[in-house]
Amino acid sequence: MTTGDTGSHRARYDRIVSAIERACADVDDRLARFHRSAIAKVRPDPDLLQLGAHGRSPFGVWYADRKGTPPVDQPAFETLVALHEALLNHIALIAGRAWKDTRVPVEEYDALLEKVRAFDDQAGRLVRAFQAAISDIDPLTGAQTRQVMLRDLKREVQRARRSGSPGCLALADIDRFKSINDGHGHAAGDAVLSAVSGLLIENLRPYDSVYRYGGEEFLICLPETGPEEARRVLERVRERIAGQTVALDTGSSLSVTVSFGLTLMTPRRPLEELIDRADKALYTAKQSGRNRVEVWRPEEVRAAEVVRDAP
Repeated sequence: MTTGDTGSHRARYDRIVSAIERACADVDDRLARFHRSAIAKVRPDPDLLQLGAHGRSPFGVWYADRKGTPPVDQPAFETLVALHEALLNHIALIAGRAWKDTRVPVEEYDALLEKVRAFDDQAGRLVRAFQAAISDIDPLTGAQTRQVMLRDLKREVQRARRSGSPGCLALADIDRFKSINDGHGHAAGDAVLSAVSGLLIENLRPYDSVYRYGGEEFLICLPETGPEEARRVLERVRERIAGQTVALDTGSSLSVTVSFGLTLMTPRRPLEELIDRADKALYTAKQSGRNRVEVWRPEEVRAAEVVRDAP
């Protein structure tokens, strides 16, 4: 198991934002050169006169390499590309006349400005959307952040109250994580965190959510799922993690296991109490030998202070 894919969402979104911002800067440069040519009545640069310039532009080449792949394969991006293509073609048509004609029809210039506004607006919306996504993702693990978790879980509890179909919460904790950091260094610990998070995200169902809860712990939300089904899902993920190794930069590899504490998301209970129940079930999993899934049971009374990785 490698760590390259885990946490890549943030880097991918960063690259998308940079590509859009570069496209905007290129449009601004083209417009500045167009206005210089039109006002000073000098021949425009050859690239301004080329129809189909979008396909040869840095943004057009960048998009062509990624077209049809997530997250670029969405209508909002297709709209941006169409606006970019139309804008560059309009610049080419009007630039060929503006530098030598006495005047350009005002409706043609207004149409150019409208295309500029439409492109800028769409680019701004996409940049804001991807920046928001970046802020919601933990940069090391690729899991969603704790801030997002609190918002999402409150919404999920409210949904469960309305529908009467509660889901489950689980806490996942990497076994003996402190010994990994102590014995192999923090870089190895980071590699393990990233790899385990990646396996959680990849092997849970598409509608389940994974959040970095803190340290080596992850919180998992399994909506509209009863405890038995949730346990089967987590057992499958647990086995997958235990059956893989984490490749380290040193060339060596580590085997890791994860313990899970699971609880039903009872709609009438506060979110804090539900997480505490999952935490108590996780404590039971640790005390029972680790690398296992335990379900919280009302008859189990545990101390609130959870001891991790006791020798």
